[in-house]
Amino acid sequence: MSHPDPSPRLCPQEASPKRLQILAGAREVFRETGFERTSVDQIAARAGVSKATVYNHFHDKKALYVAYLSEEADTLRDSVRCMLLRSEPVGEVAAALQAVGERLLALFLDPTIVGFYRNTSAEVERFPELGQLLFDRGPAAMYAVITDYLRRWHEHGALRITDLDSAAVQFVMLCHGDLVVRSQLGVLPEPPGPAIVATVRGAVTVFLAAYAA
Repeated sequence: MSHPDPSPRLCPQEASPKRLQILAGAREVFRETGFERTSVDQIAARAGVSKATVYNHFHDKKALYVAYLSEEADTLRDSVRCMLLRSEPVGEVAAALQAVGERLLALFLDPTIVGFYRNTSAEVERFPELGQLLFDRGPAAMYAVITDYLRRWHEHGALRITDLDSAAVQFVMLCHGDLVVRSQLGVLPEPPGPAIVATVRGAVTVFLAAYAA
């Protein structure tokens, strides 16, 4: 079996070019120095715009930080949506779930996503409202897409699932194995491909033991 692509393709999003330029600069600086040590002057310089231009798009540094994290959450959600939106239930369900699980896990292990969750964890105490916002726009929206994917297999007759929402969460968490926490702690096996395949294979086995029709 071929190893999953470590950098899944993201769907393009439409946005103001200047806003994207500012967010690109903010992303770099926030990742390097965190919220506290970052200044709007640094972000403006990195983005190649004036400080006034930054304030034309964002009220203050906090608003810019929330926008940066929200953009990261949206990227995760949209990546999964693009992956599954047109995935029809064809072939063997085990092989289909294996392929989806490998792509999901490769996405969760992408350094950009890992860095996003590290940054979020470090700042949630400072901005309590961020936790719910990012959960709703990221994982919760992602689970909804996976729920719809599993529903199609259920309607196809390959799965028998009473609570699709819970099954979607269970599938994702089974696919995580111990690799997601390993990546966050910097002890991920290298290369990760074989570990991804093996972890997802175990996840699919357990999932189908519970839900195969």
